[in-house]
Amino acid sequence: MKHLLKIAAVTGALMITSLTVTTSVTAQTLDIDQVLSAARSGATKDRNAERARENKFRAELGKEQGRLKSMTNERVRQERISRELEAKFDQNDVEIAQLQEELQKELGDLKQLFGVIQLSASEAQEDYKTSIISAQYPERAENLRQMVEKMASLTELVSIDEIEDLWLQLQNEMTEQGKVVTYNTNVNYIVDYEPLLDGNGNPVTDDKGKPTGETKPVYEVREKPVTRVGVFNAVTGNDILTYSDNKGFVALERQMGSDFTQASQSLQNSTSGTTSFQLDPARGGLLQALVLKPSLDEKAEEGGIVGYVIMVLGAIALLIAVLRFLILMGVESSVKKQARDMKRPSLKNPLGRVLKVYQDNPKSDPESLELKLGEAMLKESPKINSWVMFIKIIAVVAPLLGLLGTVTGMIQTFQAITLFGAGDPQTMAGGISQALVTTVLGLVVAIPTVFAHWLVSNKAKNIEGILEEQAAGLIAQKYEGQA
Repeated sequence: MKHLLKIAAVTGALMITSLTVTTSVTAQTLDIDQVLSAARSGATKDRNAERARENKFRAELGKEQGRLKSMTNERVRQERISRELEAKFDQNDVEIAQLQEELQKELGDLKQLFGVIQLSASEAQEDYKTSIISAQYPERAENLRQMVEKMASLTELVSIDEIEDLWLQLQNEMTEQGKVVTYNTNVNYIVDYEPLLDGNGNPVTDDKGKPTGETKPVYEVREKPVTRVGVFNAVTGNDILTYSDNKGFVALERQMGSDFTQASQSLQNSTSGTTSFQLDPARGGLLQALVLKPSLDEKAEEGGIVGYVIMVLGAIALLIAVLRFLILMGVESSVKKQARDMKRPSLKNPLGRVLKVYQDNPKSDPESLELKLGEAMLKESPKINSWVMFIKIIAVVAPLLGLLGTVTGMIQTFQAITLFGAGDPQTMAGGISQALVTTVLGLVVAIPTVFAHWLVSNKAKNIEGILEEQAAGLIAQKYEGQA
């Protein structure tokens, strides 16, 4: 069948070739013997190529069968090794259990002793991570770590030397707690902040893909003389230091007040005797909280725009109150001076202008004169009480503005709680504290403004009282003259 297909293919090729030759070259004749010879030659080459491929496939099949047999033998060998190892593992497991049981019997009462030693070493290791004494003796933490790991392995026992070393370290911790020591060591200072990055080097984002704006500090290491007060405080210059197992000493970004810095400098400069110092029993925790306490300026900034408006209005009210009080003091002095010389009125003071009205109307009857003097005093009243009402208005408006700022701040705080939750009480308390700042500012402005208004208003009323008194006296004299 295969040969028939080849003959058919060759015949078809010959027909196509004869047609092509006929159409392209009409003058030539076709040599059938040459065509048949070429066809036989091609068929022979194809058969030879097929035989070569068949031989190659048979050779590769033999190789693959050899590899398969080799791998099968290897699998059998590995399975045998696996069974041997499993049997050995079970045997070793039984032997380990027997050895551990023998070890427990041999330990006896020492087991409880080693348990106490391990517990003491573990507790000391944790305590030393936050103890500022570790900055002076950094090698002790590594020794304790090795000892704890050794005892936790259950295959080795600590030696007498290691137990004595633990005792010495515990004794050293107790001894150093009562010492004030100064020595040079490295201190980390925060010099800048950089964005907090994730594992891919991109800024950290929230659930919505927006950058959170979180930052981390950039430290600069400086060698400084550090004064350590037991396990409680560490200072260098005016800086307060905290200790961490990873960074060592870290200087706080802010300093305490002048009273603490003066006591700190006295302690660092003293060589003998007794020096007073504000000790932190919380090992720096209280100082860190006190340092973060905002100053008056920072508290005022927390009030925002409403707080600044309140402070500006308060400053304006106090300035006006002071100026009006000084002016009214001068007016009162000139009025009292004029009251001692009623015959020579001066137009530079209110009483003189009222007296001038009296002198300009010598022939008026008492009733008309009383009306004219009353009109003159009414003209003087707005000048005397100028800006007094404005001071009162600020005294009333300031606490209302403070309440407005508090309400808006509380709204923002509750909106933040709605968005981010109330998982951090410190943040929530900070937001409420900022909201209440405006109320405090409003009261701080309103209380002195009320007193200022009272002083200025009282001074104006005194002047008006003098005018009314002198005017009543003039009218009385007029009535007496007519009688």
